[in-house]
Amino acid sequence: MLAGVSVAWYTQFETGAIRVSPRMLDRVAAVLRLNDEEKLYLFSLAIDEMPTVLHHDTTTSGAAERAALMHFTKHARAASSPQELEALTVDFLYDTCRPVEIAQIIHADLERQEFWTTAQRTAPGVEGFPASPQPFSMVDDAEPVLVRGEVFSENNIPSTKHALMRDRQRKFGTGRYISVGVHTERSVVALNVTQQSNEPYSDWEKFHLGLIAEIFALTLASRY
Repeated sequence: MLAGVSVAWYTQFETGAIRVSPRMLDRVAAVLRLNDEEKLYLFSLAIDEMPTVLHHDTTTSGAAERAALMHFTKHARAASSPQELEALTVDFLYDTCRPVEIAQIIHADLERQEFWTTAQRTAPGVEGFPASPQPFSMVDDAEPVLVRGEVFSENNIPSTKHALMRDRQRKFGTGRYISVGVHTERSVVALNVTQQSNEPYSDWEKFHLGLIAEIFALTLASRY
């Protein structure tokens, strides 16, 4: 009654039988007196859009990141193909990590000791990685990430032996990248993020990237 809707409408809304607008969801959130975190959670469950919420403290910011992860999970599960799932994941990496130069997904053949890029998004003016197969020797984290499937391998570009980064290193002299290994029954994959800054990744950023990798891996294994 306070939201100005009928019991029948609200029942349909709660059961997911109708598509509601962000404006109507705002009204429902106001009537229920939801805080910012609860409102973000409501939006993440109900519709594709996210509300505009002002973040004044770390608690609310954490809530926004959790809501974004739930939002990504919902879309990942609805992906119609592995290619769409990879594109969604790359976009999410690019949009939610610190300023990114390259966000990418690579696949590997352990027997042939080769890897290749299957999806990537680059910042304007930044050249992406080649899609053709590359030998493991071109990177210095192939053993821990691709072979052993370790969760993280953080690298400072100026001091790395990563041959694919040499041109970029000569140009900028700075940069850092982080790789997350994902092993499923059918494939060996890595999620990579490259930045221009030398600033190390925080524990929260590593945890965030690990959650994205886990969502990607679980979706890939269960759907395809």
